[in-house]
Amino acid sequence: MIEKIKKEADHSMTKAIDSLNTSCAKIRAGRPNPSMLDHIEADYFNTKTPLKQLANITVTDAATITLNVWDKSAIQSIEKSILESDLGLSPVVNGMNIHIKIPPLTQERRVELTKVLKKEGESCKVSLRNIRRNVNTTISNLEKNKEISKDFERDYMIEIQELTDKYIKISEEVVINKITEISEV
Repeated sequence: MIEKIKKEADHSMTKAIDSLNTSCAKIRAGRPNPSMLDHIEADYFNTKTPLKQLANITVTDAATITLNVWDKSAIQSIEKSILESDLGLSPVVNGMNIHIKIPPLTQERRVELTKVLKKEGESCKVSLRNIRRNVNTTISNLEKNKEISKDFERDYMIEIQELTDKYIKISEEVVINKITEISEV
């Protein structure tokens, strides 16, 4: 029973780290990356549609992302959604293609992105701690119901704390690696 609880905690904590990795991938580090556009949705026939469902997204050179749009009627909507996004990018329409030049990061923008990354890291840590709290509550309930002894309760809580510490360390490494990537000139 306790192995099942630990396995579920491990799985939940892995999901929290995966979510952090996804958030970090959206933050640009001076190099174009198609995943930067994953969270942008265009209004296509009155439906919010992800850009990757409306166009092929490719990196054409060291500073450009190109969207090869499939439906000409979606070009205006895609251009508008990119302009209104929080990325600060300016798309250029060329026939059925939309080119997005990725400007080099300014020092001011690097500091701003670092703050965003630290905030993402903190929210991941909060998620990990919430998972720990929930698991510890489950373990305490097992002890209250006399399914495990007080000693086992303490030992299991120590194991859960070690698991939490491991994942918090991983989250800190993810954030530090991304900050290092952003700091490169």
